[in-house]
Amino acid sequence: MKEVKAYLKNDLNHYLAQCNRHRSDLLADKVDHLTTLAKERTTEGIAYAENLTLATGKAIQACSDKSRTILTKVYLQKELNKQVMVEMGYGSTRYFELKHIALCEFAKNFEMYLKKYGIN
Repeated sequence: MKEVKAYLKNDLNHYLAQCNRHRSDLLADKVDHLTTLAKERTTEGIAYAENLTLATGKAIQACSDKSRTILTKVYLQKELNKQVMVEMGYGSTRYFELKHIALCEFAKNFEMYLKKYGIN
């Protein structure tokens, strides 16, 4: 799980910057409208970043409602865990159990989308 958290908190910023996207572009209502450039029209690095960020948005979108809410608020909108916990009406223990479930769900979905988009 540490790798998933590190990717969402830190690495994702690099890939978003590389393909000129923002965290808000990965929200469930926007991710279906993302486009990618043809490989012939861009560099390999930018194409990789586009596909990786698209896979990230799709993986979050494919999560259950609770998981999607936690992932979106904490990792895309940069809200504090405590704030999200209060908004969702959970105590600390239950919230962090749900967050762990959300990260596991994301990891499973992310792996599926990486394969779908041919990303190693």
